[in-house]
Amino acid sequence: MLAQQILETVLWVVPATLEAVIVAVMLARGLYRKLPYFFSYVAYDALNTVSLSALKKHPAAYFYGYWYGELLSWVLILVVIYEIYANLLKEYAVLQKIGVFLFWIMSIVLSLIALWTAFNTSGSGSFRFVQTVLTMERSMRIVQAGLLLALFVFASFFGLSWKNYLFGIALGFAVFVCVELAIVAVRIYGGHPLIVLYRWFKPASYNLGALVWTFYVVKQGVSDLRFLPRTELAAWNDTLQELLHR
Repeated sequence: MLAQQILETVLWVVPATLEAVIVAVMLARGLYRKLPYFFSYVAYDALNTVSLSALKKHPAAYFYGYWYGELLSWVLILVVIYEIYANLLKEYAVLQKIGVFLFWIMSIVLSLIALWTAFNTSGSGSFRFVQTVLTMERSMRIVQAGLLLALFVFASFFGLSWKNYLFGIALGFAVFVCVELAIVAVRIYGGHPLIVLYRWFKPASYNLGALVWTFYVVKQGVSDLRFLPRTELAAWNDTLQELLHR
């Protein structure tokens, strides 16, 4: 029991500590200006962890604080993924406008489908609430995983290499989003008996993601936050711009 409590504490403390390091480094180097959404997400999650730790002696407050915090976290992750795409396309004005429009249309449509699916969950009381949130999480993780997968599939097309800080941030999210998608799916279909897997693997996957972010943020300096190399996107952007000005 003592070992379990220690492990649980470690899984909570480590990511919050790493996120505090990320926030400090981004403030010191001015990186928060280049990635304001990612900075906000990391700062929010660190503060949320501290807040939830203070609520552990109050089960009801902790229960709703945790799940509503999760809801906000999903939205922020979606915004961070948008920020990554926007940074990749910032040199290509026309493609950026089209890409942003398509990104939000797809995100809104998929999110509405996720909400509709979630709120059609059967049950009552806190059980229905948890099942609804889990169903929403599964749907949102599918949206996030799909967007991140597309980013990695077209990494060379974007001129994005593993050494780039944007790649590192996306990789950190991909690690825990994909693992959490699998864990949530197992939790939904396996029911309450599999809550132990959800309880341990979910924070463990987030620890891995936080480690990846810390490595890239600490390793990269302001001088490394330069424009990505020009790729075929430049030709596409120029072609679309010519078509729009005819």
